[in-house]
Amino acid sequence: MEIKFKTWLEKDGEVVAGYGKMNFLKMIDETGSIQKAAEKMALSYRHAWGFIKNIEKHSGLRFVETQVGGKEGGGAWLTPKGKKFVEQYLAFEEGLEDYIQSKFKKAFSNERTPKK
Repeated sequence: MEIKFKTWLEKDGEVVAGYGKMNFLKMIDETGSIQKAAEKMALSYRHAWGFIKNIEKHSGLRFVETQVGGKEGGGAWLTPKGKKFVEQYLAFEEGLEDYIQSKFKKAFSNERTPKK
């Protein structure tokens, strides 16, 4: 037997974000582009923007700044508060799998085979 789990953030019963979406935000910052990050994550641009609007609405934070094209070209990056939030979430997730697996093994290590 094995344990499986997922974690995500909710506010008022609405899913705000989870590990995949935090990585998407991190990728926006790394690539400098919502489009490039969406392509790497196999998301449509529309879905990507919907997620950004949803997390900003539910968190009350501005996560992404954008600059429309022109001479210098367009781009996108995380705001300082957005970057800190993503770092905090990813730090929370780090080691969580090992902890849960360890706790599961400990809880079920004395599991006995049922008698017939």
